[in-house]
Amino acid sequence: MKKLKLYTGIVWLAAIQLTAITISPLPYGTNVHLAKNEVLAKVKAAGIAWIRIDINWSLIENSKDSYNFSEVDRVADYAAANGLSIYATIAYTPGWANGNAGINYPPDDINEWKNFVGIIVDRYKSRIKYWGIWNEPNLKEFFAYGKDIFVQQILLPAAQTIRAADPAAFIVGPELSHKTEAGMEWYFWLKYILDNAGNYFDVISHHIYEDLGVYSLFELLEKGDTLIPAVKQLIEESGQGDKPFWITETGWNTGKFSEIMQSLRYLDMLQTRARKDYPQKVFFYEIIDDPDSNKGPFGILRSNGNAKPAYDAYRDYIAGLYPDPGDPDEVINTKKCYAEQTIASRPGGDKMQSLRKLRSTRDGLSAYSACAQKTVDMYYELNQEFFKIALADSRVASLGREILALTLKISDENSGINLDRPLPEMLYRKAAVLVTILKNEYRDSLIGPLAALLENKLAVIGQTPLRDILEYYLQDDILALKKTP
Repeated sequence: MKKLKLYTGIVWLAAIQLTAITISPLPYGTNVHLAKNEVLAKVKAAGIAWIRIDINWSLIENSKDSYNFSEVDRVADYAAANGLSIYATIAYTPGWANGNAGINYPPDDINEWKNFVGIIVDRYKSRIKYWGIWNEPNLKEFFAYGKDIFVQQILLPAAQTIRAADPAAFIVGPELSHKTEAGMEWYFWLKYILDNAGNYFDVISHHIYEDLGVYSLFELLEKGDTLIPAVKQLIEESGQGDKPFWITETGWNTGKFSEIMQSLRYLDMLQTRARKDYPQKVFFYEIIDDPDSNKGPFGILRSNGNAKPAYDAYRDYIAGLYPDPGDPDEVINTKKCYAEQTIASRPGGDKMQSLRKLRSTRDGLSAYSACAQKTVDMYYELNQEFFKIALADSRVASLGREILALTLKISDENSGINLDRPLPEMLYRKAAVLVTILKNEYRDSLIGPLAALLENKLAVIGQTPLRDILEYYLQDDILALKKTP
C-alpha cells in the first residue's frame, strides 16, 4: 500500500478569516504599540501577519469610569480591514486606582483591574482573540512587587476575567524579560508562574534579546547557560511543553549595531526559526524607532517612516526571496493533519516516536478497508477547516491537544490503537465536548454539519469497537455528507 505523503511545514500560506477576525497561521510578527495607520500600512505591505499592540489601562481609563478607546479602536479596525492578526497586551495601573503610586503598582482594589479587563475583552472579542497580561513583570520598572503578588493580584484575576468574558480567547504569557540580575531572575519567575498559573496559558511566551546573535539566542532557549536552565527545559518541567511557544519581543538596536548587522540578524533569526519550526511565532521589537531617544532605535523603520535594510530583508524573506535550504535529508511530504502539525511544531517534533506511531496508525487504517481509506481521506479534507477554527478558538485548540495526548498515550501503552475496543471513556468525553462546540458555534463551517451528524451518533460510538465504527456506522453518512452541495 503506498503511504500518504505529508508536508513537513505548515501548508496554510494565507490568512484565515472567521467573521471579522483574522487569525494567521504564519509566524511573522512585529511590535507596533498603537502605531499610526501609515506605519501599519507598511506592516501589511511587508507581509507581516501579526502585530502586538498595547492596551494601557493608565491611558484608556485615565480617570475612573471615563474611557478613551479611540486609539485602540483605530488600530483594531485597521487590522480587521487589512487582514492583520492582533496580539494585545493589557497592562499598567492608572493613578486613581492606586493612590498615584505609579503605573507599575497594582490597584488597591483588584476588582477595578478585573472590571477593566472585562470591559476590554468584551469590547474587542470580535476582533482580538489573543491576550497578554502585563509586560515583563519581573522588571521593577513594569511591576514593583514580586512574583507572588503578580500572580495573585494581576495574572489570576485577569486570566479568570478573560475566560469569563470570552471562553474562546487565547491567553499568552507570562511575557518575562530574559534578565538574570537579583530579583529579576526570569527562571525563578517562570517556574513560579507556570507552577501556580500555567494552566491558564494557551501559549507560553518569552522576551529575549541577545547581542551575541541568533546562535547564542537559541542556545539560551534550548540548552541554557552554565548554571542557568534553558527556557525550553523549565517550560517542559512545569508540564507546559505541549503548548505553542512564542517569542513576543526580540530585536537589535541600530544605535548599538549597524543597520546592515540588524538586517543580517533578522534574516538569521527567520531562517533558524524556519529550520527548527520553533518558536511558533516571533514578534520582533519593533516596527518603527521610538521618538524617545533613550529607548534606542530598535525599529526597522526610521522615525520618519523610511525603511532600514532589516525592513527590506523581512519583507523579502516573507515573499520567498530568501529561500531557506532546510535539511536536505528531510522527507518532503504532501499532506499534514492537525495532529501532525501539533506534534511537529515542538522542537524536534517531526522526528518524535509518537509522530511516527500516529502516522503508522493512519497508514494501517488506510490499508484496512476501502471505508477506512475514505474516512482517512475525509479527515484530511476537513483538516484545514478544523485548523482555522482551532486558531481562533482556544477551547477547540486545547481540546485538540488533550485528545491528541490521550490518543498517543493509548498508542504508547498498546503499541497501537486497539480497533476491537470502544473509545476510552476520557477520550470519548473530550471528543463529545469538542463535537458539541463545533456543532453549536460553527454550524456554518464545513465541519459543522459533520459535528451535528457525529453528535447524533455519540451514544452508539461510545459503545462500539473502533473497527465497526470505521467500517459500518459512519460510512453512508460520510459519503452522503460529502455529496451535499
